[in-house]
Amino acid sequence: MKGQRLNISYHTDRGLVRRNNEDNPLAVPPWREPALSAGACLFGVADGMGGHAAGEIASRIATDTMRAWLAEYRPEGTGLPAVETAFGEANNEIWQYVKNHPECQGMGTTMTAGLISGNQMILGHVGDSRAYLLRNGEIRQLTSDHTLVGEQVRAGLLNAAAARTHPARHILSRALGVREFVNIDTTIVELVVGDVLLFCSDGIYGPIPEEVIKEELSRRPFHGVAKRLVGCAFKNGAPDNTTAVVVLIGELPVCSPGRYSWTRFKSLLCEWGIIG
Repeated sequence: MKGQRLNISYHTDRGLVRRNNEDNPLAVPPWREPALSAGACLFGVADGMGGHAAGEIASRIATDTMRAWLAEYRPEGTGLPAVETAFGEANNEIWQYVKNHPECQGMGTTMTAGLISGNQMILGHVGDSRAYLLRNGEIRQLTSDHTLVGEQVRAGLLNAAAARTHPARHILSRALGVREFVNIDTTIVELVVGDVLLFCSDGIYGPIPEEVIKEELSRRPFHGVAKRLVGCAFKNGAPDNTTAVVVLIGELPVCSPGRYSWTRFKSLLCEWGIIG
């Protein structure tokens, strides 16, 4: 929509093989609470692990905790320590849940989330979900996979081609909830008008070649791009849960509209797909 500072598209599905969906998308645009009060919006994805319903519980706790944190967030400094705190709170909530529910021992979740305000995004990341940036027709992965195989690639012990088919490629080296303390990757991304941000679980980037992901992110109309990505995963077998959260930066700075403004009303209509 012309004049829209930010457009979003998100979709999740259990895929063709899994019995339940352990993914949870996170999409809190600037025209909805708690982003409206915080003056910052939050997007991301959590991919739970632990079997049965435990992974679903872990990813839901993580996303719920991030939303609750945003309700109390007020911009200060670079924002990096605040995002680290948010991830730490999510980790602690899952850790405490497991202590109170021994049957969930071993459950945890990935979390990749971006806090967007003004002209920049603060990106936090744990696990093997990913964030991508499409800018000027070029796609770039913003996160590093926290897997045993990923660590070997970064250490120069394994090449990227071998890593893509390695039998241990899904074994995580870091996740929320599996230890009392967790190391978080954080970075600041300076945004440019026209940027497209993708937050996705491995159910998206695993079966879909990066070139196809780039093509889908470039296609218009923008509304429905997340569902199209999930559809691409289905065409390639969708062996895992599939979740995509996509954000298009239409104008900068990104800021929250007035609570009772026409701008907020138009943003809601655009989110619902009533206007494009």
